[in-house]
Amino acid sequence: MMKKWIKIMCLILVITCYTQLKAGQTTYQNDKVTISVQNTPLKEVLRKIEQQTSYLFIYAKNIDANRSVSLSVQQQSVSVVLDRLLAPLNLGYRIEGQHITIINQRTPEKKPVSTGQTRQLRGRIIDGKTGNAISGASVRVQGTTEGTNTDKDGLYTLKTTIKEGVLVVSYVGYNDVEIKVNGKENFYEGALYEKVNDLNETVVVAYGTQRKISNIGAQATMKTSDLKIPSSNLTATLAGRLGGVISVQRSGEPGKNSADIWIRGIATPNSATPLILVDGVERSFNDIDPEDVESLTILKDASATAVYGVRGANGVIIIRTKPGKIGKPTINGDYYESFIKFTKKVELTDGVGYMQAANEALINDGLTPKYTQDYIDNTRLGRDPYLYPDVDWLRETFNDWGHNRRANVNVRGGSEKAIYYASVSYYNETGMMATDKTITGYNSKMKYDRYNFTTNIAINATATTKVEIGAQGYLGEGNYAAIGSHDVYNSAMGISPVDYPKMFYVRGEPFVPGINPNGGFRNPYADATRRGYNNLSKNQVYSNLRVTQDLDMITPNLKLSGMFAYDVYNEVSLNQSRRESTYYFTDINVPYDMEGYPILTKTYTGSDVLDYSQGSKGNKKTYLEASFTYDRAFGDHRVSGLLLYNQQQRLEYPQGTLENAIPYRMRGLAGRATYSWKDRYFAEFNIGYTGAENFSPKKRYGTFPAYGVGWVVSNEKFWEPVKSVFSFLKFRYTDGRIGNSNVSDRRFMYLDQIKGNGSFGYVFGPNGDKYGGYEIVNNAVDLTWEESRKQDFGIDMRFFGDDLSIVIDLFKERRSNILIKRENSIPSFIGFNMASPYGNVGIVENKGLDGTIEYNRHINKNWTVSLRGNFTYNNDKWVKGDLPEQRYPWMNQIGQKILGQTGYIAEGLFTQSQIDDMDRWNILSEEDKLITPRPFASQFGNVKAGDIRYKDLNNDGKIDAYDKTYINRGDVPAIVYGFGFTVKYKELSVGALFQGVAKAQRILRGNSIQPFNGGGGAGNLYANIEDRWTVDNPNQDAFYPRLSYGAETADNQNNFQPSTWWVRNMDFLRLKTLQISYNLPKSWASKLSLKNAAVYMMGYNLFTITKFKLWDPELNTDNGSQYPNTSSMSLGVNFTF
Repeated sequence: MMKKWIKIMCLILVITCYTQLKAGQTTYQNDKVTISVQNTPLKEVLRKIEQQTSYLFIYAKNIDANRSVSLSVQQQSVSVVLDRLLAPLNLGYRIEGQHITIINQRTPEKKPVSTGQTRQLRGRIIDGKTGNAISGASVRVQGTTEGTNTDKDGLYTLKTTIKEGVLVVSYVGYNDVEIKVNGKENFYEGALYEKVNDLNETVVVAYGTQRKISNIGAQATMKTSDLKIPSSNLTATLAGRLGGVISVQRSGEPGKNSADIWIRGIATPNSATPLILVDGVERSFNDIDPEDVESLTILKDASATAVYGVRGANGVIIIRTKPGKIGKPTINGDYYESFIKFTKKVELTDGVGYMQAANEALINDGLTPKYTQDYIDNTRLGRDPYLYPDVDWLRETFNDWGHNRRANVNVRGGSEKAIYYASVSYYNETGMMATDKTITGYNSKMKYDRYNFTTNIAINATATTKVEIGAQGYLGEGNYAAIGSHDVYNSAMGISPVDYPKMFYVRGEPFVPGINPNGGFRNPYADATRRGYNNLSKNQVYSNLRVTQDLDMITPNLKLSGMFAYDVYNEVSLNQSRRESTYYFTDINVPYDMEGYPILTKTYTGSDVLDYSQGSKGNKKTYLEASFTYDRAFGDHRVSGLLLYNQQQRLEYPQGTLENAIPYRMRGLAGRATYSWKDRYFAEFNIGYTGAENFSPKKRYGTFPAYGVGWVVSNEKFWEPVKSVFSFLKFRYTDGRIGNSNVSDRRFMYLDQIKGNGSFGYVFGPNGDKYGGYEIVNNAVDLTWEESRKQDFGIDMRFFGDDLSIVIDLFKERRSNILIKRENSIPSFIGFNMASPYGNVGIVENKGLDGTIEYNRHINKNWTVSLRGNFTYNNDKWVKGDLPEQRYPWMNQIGQKILGQTGYIAEGLFTQSQIDDMDRWNILSEEDKLITPRPFASQFGNVKAGDIRYKDLNNDGKIDAYDKTYINRGDVPAIVYGFGFTVKYKELSVGALFQGVAKAQRILRGNSIQPFNGGGGAGNLYANIEDRWTVDNPNQDAFYPRLSYGAETADNQNNFQPSTWWVRNMDFLRLKTLQISYNLPKSWASKLSLKNAAVYMMGYNLFTITKFKLWDPELNTDNGSQYPNTSSMSLGVNFTF
């Protein structure tokens, strides 16, 4: 099959090349020009164009051909090059056959007021966006021949006789600006802003770039300035910034704080992670330094991702690192320091509140109170912290503040022969877990250090051959407590504040308190500080080599490109840990000796020596790619094409099994063909043909086609009357099929796995021994990829000269062949005792919309305003799952969310009158019960006033599994949005971004959040424990129902069932970033030998607005027992020289 495809694609390419060669023999206007010059005479630039094309230039004597000009273009048509070159000079051109005539096109200008006396005007011209000086800009007096150009620092000096007039400043690729001149001032600054040119502006697409106006696929691009946040992980930058992207930060632990990312929601219960490509190769971008990123693009629909075959169904993220740039070397540096804290630390009740609640729970269950009033009073008064401890374990175990810092230095430059970019950076962050300074044998301080490097070099080896070499990587080292941070946080929330003190000290020597002889109910502070440490070292190197050859000798604009990449990753973990001994009072009635020191007895014998363990893992990857690309215009028609072959191999280690010793392999073909007419009508066809080795031989390769059409309405003649207001309108539609091969953690799942069944079998002999047989487990016959059909309808709009832009996309996806373990759809009598088989039987539908709106306005030379916002909504549902048709409709899986969870519907809390009604009903005779309605259905155990009352959905008089229904949609939000602004006044800039999510839910459960769920001693209590139902406060809207003491009694599990009572919305609105920056005056910077310098202050996750108050709603936890996210305040400096 693959050979057949190769023959077909090659035949198409040959036919296309031949027809274009014939067409190229009679056309000249489509020659491409590449030029990069600075302050070069106009006649020399024209000569360079003649050398690269079939044209000859003619110009009259009154054309100043010695005037210096600057120009930088790559592979642009002659008309585009001449427009950029001649327009700032007020020159035009006519094309007559093979000759181009340069002509004057001066428009009447207002004559300035002259004094007859010479004066000298000075000033500086900068890029209004970056603040960098513009060298070679034209500065002339309107209505005269007086003019000059700016020098390398953007400075100019101009002698003139005018008293009042206008300076016209122009530069290639920028909009002209006019500066009014009066008779008093002699210094005038100006800022130029780049032109927006849809005809030549390009965007990143799969395996290359494409003109923005011709792009039909749904995509979003992130500004590189938005990537810089005080975090070690680049994944954290996406939240709230791009339409169609759902990014959720689950933890703030240093070095382990990568975000979960989904594109347009979730359409599978298996892996929904998007494909991530860094410089064209599948790679992680967690540890890339943000300063090294040139662009970050999200591909969302079938047309954009079909060429990736079985890797593209979940969307694609493309990161390109910075290339070199023609010009003198520019060295840029950036450094910041940050203070960090938790976005939200859980607030726990104090010892008195805990004991009062515990006693109340015991009394409610008819048990004896555990704590006497004297004990409670002594704790309240703080009389003896050893005998009456009151420990806030979270406060003792975690600090209030941490810090991070980052430094980066990079250099960029080059010539027409070669361009280069090189960068080095350092990042450091300390976490907020406490340390014990008395321990000197080891360091358990939580921190993460990382060193990055990036180099990219592009060499024009010949006039037609380009060689690109890139390498990047990092060295990272994390140091942590031997017990994981999440476990320590969970432990701090799982121990009551009154069990024992933080530490005992006897004659200056520390002793770890502990009660249980088995070491249970751990001491959180000791877990954080005295259990040892874990050191994690990792390093990554990415390298790639690409060679691009122009094949103009066959037909213009045909290129052949080949790429080889080699990546290596290594990780070594060193763990030294122990279980320390614990102590408690020998006799609580005689707690102290004659000197006042506690008399302690060892309750658990631990070790004074750290155990040692070490582990390592890694991988190495090779990637090969070869492609033909073609892009050419013929009058009003334009065609382009791509034919690409690639293959990838990854070898993991250690290789404990034969299966692991086999490399992971992928290979495929990709093709693209596009057509446009007059940049009005567009058509595109994409196809991917991909093979993955984890599927059965008959299902290994798949074909994934997609097509798209577009219409730029604003390029129609009938649109001209409204174009000044409604400047751009484009409709897009795409449809296609894509695959997902990441469906299981087990490789070669189509192969049978045989395992002995020791749990079941026939009984033999007098001893009753059971002998089981062998079964085939975890098998999936004819395993294949998931297949996704994606449809997208998009509208691109721009208004008021492109100041306001709006992009809206409606999307629909139907994911089929979803791999599911068939635990419910296959009856047990079939005989699968150990493990049910898997099958590609699931179907999910997901649809929604996403959009982006931006408003950018240069009000004048001092003021610039930018407003932006984005919105994403997705709604997924099961069309077919593993669950068969259920007895009752509310139990059916069909139509429910992928992450939906089941539970009971809570109707409220029982009142005492309802309990009394049930007591009276219970004493009726059996005959009377038949004619007397039951007050309420039987619940879980003997319920009392204040317990949760569940709805009897099937009206059978009892609450059981048949009354369960889907009660929440899951914690991945259905709605995400972001909005922000940037306002610039002269050298001051202020910007902010708000991030929000909605329709995300959790079922709260577990210790602490469900008081005393695990019985006595298990679980602390939240500070809101006062908001509970009591006899004196029978509040139906209380947060907590009647307290009971968990496992101490067998019939009080009613309130701990999953139900709507415990469902909470995790919606929030967060100030994600706030940045204030100031560009220092050039005079100050020049004194420091700097070209530019700026200082800035940046806040991150500064505040959150949410109805859920217990913990950060973004965390992946049902009871808050997880290391929280962090917020920070940073102060930094940026400089260029």
